[in-house]
Amino acid sequence: MSLTEAGRRSRIRGVTTDKTFRDGVQMSFAEFWRLYLDVHRHPLTRGMHYSATIVGVIATILAFYHQEPLFCAGGIAFAVVMAVTSHWWVEHNQPLIRVNAFYGALADLKMCGLALTGGITAEYKRLDLGAPRPNRQPAE
Repeated sequence: MSLTEAGRRSRIRGVTTDKTFRDGVQMSFAEFWRLYLDVHRHPLTRGMHYSATIVGVIATILAFYHQEPLFCAGGIAFAVVMAVTSHWWVEHNQPLIRVNAFYGALADLKMCGLALTGGITAEYKRLDLGAPRPNRQPAE
């Protein structure tokens, strides 16, 4: 394996991925979705993504209301920074934004919807990913 190829590989919570933008464009949303959930196991990471989605939606609504597109651009940029940094600080893995940003946005909305309806744990089980990490560590 070359040094550049090794540099692209990263360990993501039990899944070794070397997915690139080229791979992301060629994969189906179902394939991406499974990988997406696998790198969002920690509740704090998911919480940061939920917060980022709310920031992006509010910024977009304000942009339309005030007819100021910079609200939308700034809000979405801030939301992306929130989501990406949660991977580095909490999960200690790489975000999938460079693999497929469009699928990433769709997956984020789907994950938020599942969280609102209480279906996120069932989705992890359906995809045979086990359960997401619990909010608290069990007492010892």
